[in-house]
Amino acid sequence: MDIKQMKYFIEIVRQGGMTRAAETLYIAQPTMSKAIKELESEIGQPLFDRTRRQLLLTDVGEVFYHKAVEILKLYESLPNEISSLLGLEKGYISIGISALMDMERLVQVLAQFHQQYPNVVFNLDENGGKTIENQVRNNEIHLGLTSLPVDSKIFDSFPLYSEEFKVVMHHTHPLAQQQTVTFKALKDEDFIMFNEDFYINDKIIALTRQAGFVPHIVSKISQWQFIEHLITAKMGIGILPNNIVRIIRRNPEIRVLSIEDSQLDWTMGVIWRKDVYLNHATQTFLDYLNIHLPLTKVEENDSIDKSNE
Repeated sequence: MDIKQMKYFIEIVRQGGMTRAAETLYIAQPTMSKAIKELESEIGQPLFDRTRRQLLLTDVGEVFYHKAVEILKLYESLPNEISSLLGLEKGYISIGISALMDMERLVQVLAQFHQQYPNVVFNLDENGGKTIENQVRNNEIHLGLTSLPVDSKIFDSFPLYSEEFKVVMHHTHPLAQQQTVTFKALKDEDFIMFNEDFYINDKIIALTRQAGFVPHIVSKISQWQFIEHLITAKMGIGILPNNIVRIIRRNPEIRVLSIEDSQLDWTMGVIWRKDVYLNHATQTFLDYLNIHLPLTKVEENDSIDKSNE
């Protein structure tokens, strides 16, 4: 049993099949098939249930998958751990980032950190909060930048900043000349939402139900830029955090309203798994992030706010 066999097995599970896994790893499918058969022969048990059309793991395969992921993470972390012992400020950090994160502030901090530690490589993966938590839980990434709170039995975390959400609509909308709006007034609106991977979806639906209605959702999306385009096309309204509103309100066709009757806000923070060793580069970045991101400011364009007047 070797690391290469484990890599093949893990990729097959993640890709849902041997053909796609072979394409992803740029190897011949017969080579991968042979490696898996040798692995099963050594273990003495099948890892996949081959009696069904859909690729499914056996009970042994399920256990082996999770252990193989842990072993691969430890293997990949060895160079960084050795470097940290030698006092070298270099390494690799994988971070899952919520699409609702204040990217302008984050990019400033990443750039400053890079100036100080130019040999640290970042792998940045944008997703919704639920996927990010699963990635951290499964040791697929070191850190997650997502909304808090999270399960404190599984994750360690600290907050970075808090912000409110605003209602965003086309400038010709009947409500667009108002400065504020109630959730009840949105009863008959078409909602453009983030998809189910985002916790904000759950919060908005809960607040609309408290206001006495279920939102009529016309689209579910993972990218806020797409939401802007759909609002500009008059397909509906959106509810977005201040950091995105700061950018989107530069569009002359967009109007932004504050929410009157409900407090819709949240705290963004960084999370990592409790029982996992963090390499030296990741620990250094955590300390840097904790100090610098809350202090990082993004300049507001005063002329932007006049678009709502």
